[in-house]
This record gives sequence, structure tokens and C-alpha cells, in this order.
Amino acid sequence: MSQERFVIDLRALAKDGRRLDGEVPVIQLGRLAESVQEPTGTVIFGFQGERDDEGKLYVDLEIRSDLVLQCQRCLDAMVWPCEVQNRLLLLRPGEQPPEDELENDAVDALEVEPLTDLLALVEDEVLLALPLVPRHESCEPPVKSGVDEEISPFAVLRQLRGKV
Repeated sequence: MSQERFVIDLRALAKDGRRLDGEVPVIQLGRLAESVQEPTGTVIFGFQGERDDEGKLYVDLEIRSDLVLQCQRCLDAMVWPCEVQNRLLLLRPGEQPPEDELENDAVDALEVEPLTDLLALVEDEVLLALPLVPRHESCEPPVKSGVDEEISPFAVLRQLRGKV
């Protein structure tokens, strides 16, 4: 699938109540590829447009992927199941979100141009979902091999202080 296919009029998709599904290799999402340990696998996404009774335009976004991150405790690779579900209220550039939507945490407002790069939007959502400190549920920190006992720098200072 070419990337050009995913530059669309998102407001038209919502007005018509259409759905668009796709997938993209992680390696083609540059910022995401740099943020994972191994840029393998694919990101699967879906956009479902909707127009409510008041004429507001929404898109429900679903993203799934298994990303390979580095555990910050044991430093080994770990597979992290990424699942994003987000409801976006589509606004024209410069348009303010309605007051009732400002207090609604279930909906994010998004200003969209006539043409929107869906892959950039998918990449942004995945990057926002990444854990700050990825860790396995249970693992041990790496152990230094070949070192029986590590000498604390404070112990050395304590010895120097005793000689004075």
C-alpha cells in the first residue's frame, strides 16, 4: 500500500460515515522506528467516521501493534502490545472546541486541514501511547559477570579519611 493512499480528507470521511482500514510496516514510520529496539512488524489501524445529530464530525481511531522495546530493568528486548482507541472531534483550523467538549476526557479535539496524513496521525498516537519506562512484569537487573565484589567509591573515601 502506498503512503499517498493515506492522505485524505478526514472531514469528508466523517461526514459520509465511512471507514478506512490499513496497515503500515513499523520501519516506514521513521520516528516510531527510532523509538523502538527493533523496527519489525506492522501497525494496523482503522478510522471510523461519524457525524452526530448536531453536525459535529468525529473519527474513532483504533491502532494495534506488537512493538519490540527495551526493558529498562533487565535491558533485554520485550514485546509490548500497543492498543490505542481514541475518539477525535474534527475541527477546522482556528476553530475552538465547543464548551461541552472541553470537559469531556473521552474525546480529543483535532484541527484538520483539507488533506490529512493519516500515517503521521497514527504515528503520533502510537508515540503518545509508548510507556515512559518499559519493563517486563518480572525480571532482574543485569548482573556483572567476572566481578566478585564491587568496591564502593564511598568506601574508598572512608579509607582515605581514616588515614588523615
